[in-house]
Amino acid sequence: MRPRFVVLAAAIVAGTIVPGNALADDGDATHLGAAPVVVGQQSVLTLDVVTDPSATVEVDPSAASWQGVEVVRLGKETTSTAGGRTVHHLELVVAGFVPGSQAFSPAVNVATSGTVTARTLPPVSWTVVATLGPNDPLELSPLTPPTAVAGAESVWLRPALGFGAFLALLLGVGLTWLGAQAARRALSRRPAPVGAPLPGLPDLGPAEELIDHDPVAAYRSLAATVRGVVGGRYGFHAQALTTRELQRRMEGEGVERWQARLVGGLLEECDAVVYAGYRPAAERRLHDLTMAREIVEATV
Repeated sequence: MRPRFVVLAAAIVAGTIVPGNALADDGDATHLGAAPVVVGQQSVLTLDVVTDPSATVEVDPSAASWQGVEVVRLGKETTSTAGGRTVHHLELVVAGFVPGSQAFSPAVNVATSGTVTARTLPPVSWTVVATLGPNDPLELSPLTPPTAVAGAESVWLRPALGFGAFLALLLGVGLTWLGAQAARRALSRRPAPVGAPLPGLPDLGPAEELIDHDPVAAYRSLAATVRGVVGGRYGFHAQALTTRELQRRMEGEGVERWQARLVGGLLEECDAVVYAGYRPAAERRLHDLTMAREIVEATV
């Protein structure tokens, strides 16, 4: 429910508003939740205001009887009936900003039959504790500088990281070597399918002669030889397929996945040299020739 902290101003219905003042009714009551509180701490204040059945109740937070206590917001508001009269139950959230022990009286406005009466409820007492000491300056103090934490980094941390990176490198090299050996054995054990033509040993001589001074021509010859061998072995026109299509076709024909990736990787290297201007180092060229020879010799 929206807080109603202003004096009722919409009572121009059938008469004029007549202001008045009154003390608490015999049935009025107040109850304060948390006490003591520190400066600015919020607390729940419960008000019971007894009125005629037709009356309405508004909180008056600007009345002097609050003694500087701030009404933060109006919470739940309910009504009940007792002895033919209406009891308005109001829950307020209040906060104190004046340090020390003090008593304050909540104030409300009761509107009935075109008349608004200011009513002061029974007082409540609480203690507001200051957050500053008696001699503390009324100014912000700078934050303390950060302090070093002893043992934040061990002297062995960086050497251990370096040693771990070295072990990871050795593991990667070892796995690569094992994969290459497995691929070589797989190529050597792959039998030619029944009915497929067994070509003679393809000639890699032109690629070897051109590999140093004319890599484009050498890798073009290398790719043509490998494609011819693969196409003759598995019975499809490899020269008409792209490298990716050839690799997928080999996998579709039941070729081991590692073997298909080996052929695809070599042909991608050839494509990069012939069409993309890539120029591998001398050691890489010899490695590609060796790989092509293993692929070719595995088919005879």
